[in-house]
Amino acid sequence: MDRRASIRRLGVSDSGYIVARLLVAFSLILLRVTGLLALPQDPGMISLFQWGLALFTLTGVLVLVEYLVFHLTTRQVLWSALPLDVITGGMLLVTTQAYQDPVYAWLVGIVVIYAAALSRRESNAVTIIFAVSYFADHVIGFGWAHSTVDYIVLAFKAVALVLLGYFVSEGAHRQIEREAELESSRSDIESLNEQLQRRLAELNAVSEITDVVHSSLDFDAIGPLVLEIIQKVIDVPACSLLVLDKEKAETLFSASTGLGSLPPTIAGSLAFSEGSAAVELEGGLFSCLTILDHSHMMVVFCAAAGQIEAMRQEDRLVLQAVASELAVAVENSQLYKLTKRLSITDELTGLNNYRYLQQRLEDEYERARRFDRSLSLLMFDADDFKLFNDRYGHVAGDVALAELGGLLKAAVREIDVVARYGGEEFSVVLPETDVAGAFVVAEKIRESVATHRFPDADGNRVVSLTVSIGLATYPIHAADREDLLRQADDALYQAKHLGRDRVRTSQPIGRATEPPAGESPAAAPTEPPAAEGQRI
Repeated sequence: MDRRASIRRLGVSDSGYIVARLLVAFSLILLRVTGLLALPQDPGMISLFQWGLALFTLTGVLVLVEYLVFHLTTRQVLWSALPLDVITGGMLLVTTQAYQDPVYAWLVGIVVIYAAALSRRESNAVTIIFAVSYFADHVIGFGWAHSTVDYIVLAFKAVALVLLGYFVSEGAHRQIEREAELESSRSDIESLNEQLQRRLAELNAVSEITDVVHSSLDFDAIGPLVLEIIQKVIDVPACSLLVLDKEKAETLFSASTGLGSLPPTIAGSLAFSEGSAAVELEGGLFSCLTILDHSHMMVVFCAAAGQIEAMRQEDRLVLQAVASELAVAVENSQLYKLTKRLSITDELTGLNNYRYLQQRLEDEYERARRFDRSLSLLMFDADDFKLFNDRYGHVAGDVALAELGGLLKAAVREIDVVARYGGEEFSVVLPETDVAGAFVVAEKIRESVATHRFPDADGNRVVSLTVSIGLATYPIHAADREDLLRQADDALYQAKHLGRDRVRTSQPIGRATEPPAGESPAAAPTEPPAAEGQRI
């Protein structure tokens, strides 16, 4: 198996070199055996030829063994065979000179092989050695009896060997240099292509993240998708991306993948440390790095400490581009949320406004109708509030309305909807609350307002206010949403008409001519002590 692998390892030139040596040796042996190659009758010449032929054959076998057994390189094989080739060439040239240099062709071939395999300097030296050997062998074989022309021809052939070796060496090495340049160029092109592909992937990722970020204001939904796109470009298996409010030390946006839950104090720690901090989580120690510091906002990227340090400049640029988009999107989201909140919020009291009341009342009515539940509505009105404004001024009146809204919110559940209906009128929607439950809530509100002291124009809490409350419940008092509003408003009117500071329920359906279903009269009006306040 090793021998077969060694044979497959040989290149075309190596195989040709081995085969050529063996063919030359076989041809010389065949010519000698068949008698076609006549040698000088001198026994010394015959013996010299036989030894030269034997040495030539052994050199070929040695070359084959060095290739296949010892796995030597072509350069090593040629250097080991060089002395034997020089000696063998001389022996064969001396004994076969009568045949018009039959070994010269082999000598040309051997020069070409050495010139192609060795360096320029080595090739030139080896070629000169063969040329000198060729010339010397002929001089020794011919003696000095030949004419000047013969020696000129002999010198010309020796010089031809040198020139042949030089040009073959130059051509081979220029080819090698060109191939090396092409390989280097190919490597550079591949490197540039890889960089280009990476830049395109980064640009596509940034573009995709931009589309995702600006396609929705629901950051909780798009956060994991943003990190998934980032991980396609940056090889970070576990990371977190946060947008912080530096002034309030709050987290405005966060998304994580592969990390445990971030500690609640992370926003304060990062804001205080300007975004560079170490975080200990279940998966180990993570580092956080500020990638954008913009106005009052800071965008921070957290990942394993080693991965943060190993990030390339290109990766940081991608994160900065993403951070810029996130910062803009967070600002837009905050503005959107503020606009949305203001559109349904009464600016003075902070309660829901009339628009929101109508929307929620419609939703709660549909729910009550679908599941056959009760739905109650309370309508409030501050008694004689015009007199309050005339006596203490509109500024004190605005303060009183704001505090009145706070009293209403404090007296109801979180699921109840408190809204400013308009002016000094307020409404409370009580889902899944019957008449009795709504009456209890209304009484609680009436009493909390009656016992509260509101500030006068100078800020002294000496003024009392009362409210009149109208109550209606679906389906007892009304058949639909509009009727529920109308019945609660009618009940409020009756409460105001009957003396104020009381709770009045609407008439049940089908009993409009009967006495009122329920009423909570206020205590007899009395002038409270000056220390406690004065009633309007």
